Amino acid sequence: MFNLCSDVAFSITNCFFPFCTGDRDLAHKLESELKFEKENAETGVPSFIQAFNNRGVFKIEDKVGEKEVTLVRNFGNEKISVIFSTDAIADKAEFDDTESDQDEQFAVNVTIVIEKKAATDNGALEILATVQDNAFFVDSVRFNPSSTIMTAQNAEADWQRNGSYGGPVFQDLDEGLQDQFHDFLRERGFDEALAEFVPQYIDFKEQNEYTEWLKRVGEWVAK
Repeated sequence: MFNLCSDVAFSITNCFFPFCTGDRDLAHKLESELKFEKENAETGVPSFIQAFNNRGVFKIEDKVGEKEVTLVRNFGNEKISVIFSTDAIADKAEFDDTESDQDEQFAVNVTIVIEKKAATDNGALEILATVQDNAFFVDSVRFNPSSTIMTAQNAEADWQRNGSYGGPVFQDLDEGLQDQFHDFLRERGFDEALAEFVPQYIDFKEQNEYTEWLKRVGEWVAK
């Protein structure tokens, strides 16, 4: 009599002892892709990052394996953080598939947090903005009386942030007030050069993370 369970069990056991053909082929392909990426990678620090660092305005905080990048600077008694993510790559792919005007850049969402440095917690501004066509466009401005709540990375802080007032519809504000917010950011270094840098760094970050992903997955499959 044909025993399906026995045959399935034998097939699975045989596959993993000592090494599946599919595993070996996958490991080889990952290794091949990693070699290709390394051979075609730019050596040294890219010129656009060198130029950014030479300006000495913002410092780059970037950890391997994490999708978010933070740019940090001090401005007077303020600490300014600019946060963006490689998630923008997916939006870029969709933009490239649908956009007919090749002169227009894809949009990148950034979060700007501005804290007052003092002995007491003076609260913080959270400005959501869009980077497009080498410019920053403010989408919303939220104030939280606790900078700790605004910047903490935990479930409680997330819950409190989500429950707080997100600010008025920015486009409904008086045009003069909108302009003043944009001037406020420009004074703090949010200029054309920074707007050009953000999407460039996203591409750079995505490429580095992809190479690291090939390495880590390939090593795991080969074990």
